[in-house]
Amino acid sequence: MVSAYMPSEGEIRSELQKLQDLGFLIENESISDIKNDLHSSEIWADVFWRRRKNHAIRIDPEIQFIFDDNPKTILEIGTAYGRVLSKIAVESEKQTTKAKLFGIEICKHCKKYFQAYSKEHPLLEDCNVLFDDFLKTNNVFQKQFDVIVLPMNTFPSFPILMLEDLFSAVRKHLNPNGVWIFSTYKPKASDKKYKSENLRENHSGELLVEIGEDIIAGEHYQFPAIKKDYGMQAITYSLYNRLTREYKLKERGIYRNTREFINPEDLKKIIKDNDFQIKFIDTSSHSAVYCLSKT
Repeated sequence: MVSAYMPSEGEIRSELQKLQDLGFLIENESISDIKNDLHSSEIWADVFWRRRKNHAIRIDPEIQFIFDDNPKTILEIGTAYGRVLSKIAVESEKQTTKAKLFGIEICKHCKKYFQAYSKEHPLLEDCNVLFDDFLKTNNVFQKQFDVIVLPMNTFPSFPILMLEDLFSAVRKHLNPNGVWIFSTYKPKASDKKYKSENLRENHSGELLVEIGEDIIAGEHYQFPAIKKDYGMQAITYSLYNRLTREYKLKERGIYRNTREFINPEDLKKIIKDNDFQIKFIDTSSHSAVYCLSKT
């Protein structure tokens, strides 16, 4: 496993000072206000649901490979409200023998949105979805699956220190002859390594509205990428304000997120060190899609 470390309190304080100097944070906000659980929070479920119209046009390159070996069981990690699982269900309907579809989602607050999306996409009603932590749960409907898929470039959201746990959990729930398919960001074709200029300082925002619901104002600040021995690391702060229809503040949350951009050669080593082998890598789309099997 490549080396990694947890951020020190001093590093986080330095980040907060810059964010306050920029006016991103207000003066009295401190390290005690920072949260690291965005993707299991209620605000994230609401945000992700409200992005669904933009998500609808997204191309998911992983799906074209899922049915190559006629799987009977498929598990999607990170199902959220069911957008990708719905696409998998549509493809399953085209197969001679339909696969049994399963999903797992760490954010329990997504359950109501999965139910709502299922009404619009009835094939989801035949899918079994568990709202639990894939890395910890022992209850994923059945012991092992023919295909496990981690779509939407979710792989870089796992900190380096958690990759061993991720690989271990996949091994536990993957059939001996099964495949694990995941996608990650890819470097430019002419580059062998991710360069910091491709992961520059960035500020952005979004206003998310639903008729009759509270308003969510999101603001994001990404620090310049940090070079690591395995590639690059990008730290992003997400600030979410929940407002009434009269624009009065109801809730404010500050979240620190890490994305890991692993050099392809280092990722290949991590895969081998965790007792997997690469069946193929497809880079024909906006992502690099990896298909792995157990060694």
